[in-house]
Amino acid sequence: MGSKETLCRTRTILCFLLLFCVSCKCSASEFEITQVASLGVDASSHLARKIPDTLFGIFFEEINHAGAGGIWAELVSNRGFEAGGPHTPSNIEPWSIIGDDSSIFVGTDRTSCFRRNKVALRMEVLCDNCPAVGVGIYNPGFWGMNIEDGKTYNLVMHAKSPEMIEMTVSLTSSDGLRVLASAAIRVPGGSNWIKLDQKLVAQGTDRTSRLQITAKTKGVVWLDQVSLMPSDTYK
Repeated sequence: MGSKETLCRTRTILCFLLLFCVSCKCSASEFEITQVASLGVDASSHLARKIPDTLFGIFFEEINHAGAGGIWAELVSNRGFEAGGPHTPSNIEPWSIIGDDSSIFVGTDRTSCFRRNKVALRMEVLCDNCPAVGVGIYNPGFWGMNIEDGKTYNLVMHAKSPEMIEMTVSLTSSDGLRVLASAAIRVPGGSNWIKLDQKLVAQGTDRTSRLQITAKTKGVVWLDQVSLMPSDTYK
């Protein structure tokens, strides 16, 4: 008897729940039918705003190198040596060293002339009788720099050195063996930062090039905001 009573009670509860759900659905349908929504759009000319010439109908977000390494013309990756943040020692990747521990020492410190980006690269050349190609640093850009024959590239960087130091800036193949463009630059001695500008004209094409900054004599130099852009970049 107990099991039959339990079964009957369960059926009664299920029937009640079913009827309740059906009634709720019907009530909801009636509610939806009776609701009326309206949307008003005022397209009066005096309320309109002029669309800027620089506004394009595309979504843009700085992810996966859409900006840096994408539509931005900058060829140098991590040009401010601050990929690791504002603290030192900072992450200078993808910058790499040309030379060994006996010929060059590279580090970072907070001595930049830029108030909001204080990290700068310190490069100390330890050799007076350096290799013929010099020692220094290089940057491969974003998966290699696309350098094209005959085109001009504008190099801009900030530097300082306690004593005058001569360096060479060059665009080379990914292994550094083929030179596409090269120029000598001089950093005068002193405690102040200076801005250096140099045009490099490519004498060849290489889609995986790199930028090299080298020296052949002993000395210390600080570098920051090293930029390389094609001269025909939109401004």
